[in-house]
Formats: sequence, C-alpha cells, structure tokens
Amino acid sequence: MTSAGELRRRALETLSRPSYSLTNKDMLLLNDNANLFGVNPAVEAVAEAFDFTRLWAYPSENSDVLRDRLASEYGVSSDEVIVGNGSDELLDVVCKTFINQCDVMCQPTPTFSMYKFYATVNLASIREKALLADFSLPVDAILGEEAKLIALCQPNNPTANLFDARDVGRVLCESDGIVLVDEAYGDFCASSALDAVLGCERGIDVRTFSKAYGIAGLRAGFSIARKELVDEMRRVRTPFGLNSFTEAVAVAALDNIKWMTEKVAEMKAERSYLAGKLNSLGFIVQASECNFLLCKSPVEGPGLVKDLRERGIAIRDCGAYPMLKDHVRVTIGPRPMMARFLEVLEPMVSKEMS
Repeated sequence: MTSAGELRRRALETLSRPSYSLTNKDMLLLNDNANLFGVNPAVEAVAEAFDFTRLWAYPSENSDVLRDRLASEYGVSSDEVIVGNGSDELLDVVCKTFINQCDVMCQPTPTFSMYKFYATVNLASIREKALLADFSLPVDAILGEEAKLIALCQPNNPTANLFDARDVGRVLCESDGIVLVDEAYGDFCASSALDAVLGCERGIDVRTFSKAYGIAGLRAGFSIARKELVDEMRRVRTPFGLNSFTEAVAVAALDNIKWMTEKVAEMKAERSYLAGKLNSLGFIVQASECNFLLCKSPVEGPGLVKDLRERGIAIRDCGAYPMLKDHVRVTIGPRPMMARFLEVLEPMVSKEMS
C-alpha cells in the first residue's frame, strides 16, 4: 500500500515541520520574542463585555470592523487592508497568491525562517543572498535574481538591525516582482516602511499583534497594500480567518495604544540593562532595534542553549544561520526574568571560561 510519504509533493521531501516555541509553561521562555511584559488589558476589557452566547455564529467574513479600525490608524482605505490569523497566515497567502511552481523567491540570509518555509510549500525556487558583514542588505545581489517575490524583515530577525531605508526603497522601486516588507518588530523602533510600500505598485506591508501588542496567543496580523494587491490576496485567503473575540480584542488594543507604547519603553530600558550585563560576561552583543538581543556567546552556543534549557530557561540557538556560529538570541523581559536568566547564566559561562 502506498504510504503518505510516497504521496506527498516532492518539493516537501526535505522540509522540516516548523516549530516556534516550547509548551512547558514552567520554563522561562526567552526564545520566541513574545511580549513578556504582560497580556494586553484589552483582553480582559473585551471579555467583560463580550457576548459569548453568540459564538455559535460565524465571525465577520473579512473582519470588517478591524479592517476599518486599522485603515483609520494607518491613514489608508479599508480596501487596502487584509487581516489574518497571525501574520504567518498572510505570509502563506502572499505565496499562494503570487507564486507559480518554480517561480523565484529571494530573501536575504540570515532572516526569519518562515518566508523560505511558505515559499517552499508553495513550490517556489528559493534564492538566498547573504547579508553584508555589517548585516546590511545586499541590494544588488537581491535585485539581480529578478525574483517573483522578495521578502524583507524590517527590522530583521534574528540580526535585530534596521536595514537602511534607502536600500529597502531601492528593492521596492527596482524590483519587477512582489516585495513583502515584514514589520513585525516595527513597533519597537517606531519604524515604518508603509509610505515606501504604498508608493510601489507591488509592495506589501505585513504587521502583527503578536509582538508589541502582547496578544500572541490570539493570533492576529494584517497586511496593507494597494487595493489591487489586496483584492488578489482576498481571492486566496479563506473566509472567517479571524475569530470574533480576537477581532474585538485587536480593535480594543488599537484603541488603547498607550499600553503598548509604555511596554515598549520598559522593554528598551531592560534591553540596555541586559546588553550591559551580557557584555560584561564576554558576550558580543549586536545593537538591537527589536525586543530581543542577538549575541555571540563566549562559550559554545548549542551547548549553552542545552544547559540553560535543562535549568528551565529557553533561548534561541542561531548557530545554524550563515554568519552566526555560536550566536544566541534572547527575548527581553521584565527585570525579575532578566535577573533569573543572569543568575543561571553567569556561573555557567564563568565555569566554561575558567
């Protein structure tokens, strides 16, 4: 009898199932870049007034209330907004909408691994171009691929830096394909490529509520692009993608933007604190525009990650990326979390270096 493995698409033979984070609730999760400064109060506020007896009914087909609120927030038309079950769904939708078999998808590397994943699932031919030594964009190399789809993370994960806006602008203006600009971490550095994206006929801006807004567990993301692009994406995206409660919370979170900005300010203070402590322990810490630090460990990276995990602390091993041997990524959290991390980390590093 033919096995499932024999029936799958050949393009998926080398594809590993993606895994973002751990499920152990007792572990200190400094590995997935969620907002560790607390759940958004919009959740409780909406829960108190939400009519849960209406959950027998389907939600809005296109999350129209949230689309209208996002349009108001970003100064665009609601026809230029599409929402998804996290930004991940929208990354998949972009690939489904614009990629034919063997079309080229180009991305810098290192960058967020899911661009390559979704493009591969949708049968693209992947081209990766190494970042320059200072982690800046290799613009000419990317444009030279003449790709159907280019994916840029701004600021970039895992390197934590903002690409030069002029470089991003060149890619947007000079590419003949779709250019996806993922601003998942844009709220942490008040960066926006939206004007540049909308100034380009084929630009798509992607954002999420999972990071700065503190509702990763509810899965809400959105894209802004010209109406003709959004119309094409809506042909592919399934209806009822966002549940009613999540949509209401996302709207309320936008109405209480002060909470988000206050938590971002707290994060920045703790980011500076942790960077200083890690530097004193011999780590080489990259400048960060995100809610995480990328740093080169003074001891073997995979071993450090393993030892920390055995002691109940998860950080991300970035050693599999080009240019990042023995690099680790640490999500920033409140001072008690950072103190616990450092308390465990310091003797481990000191012992290895002695």
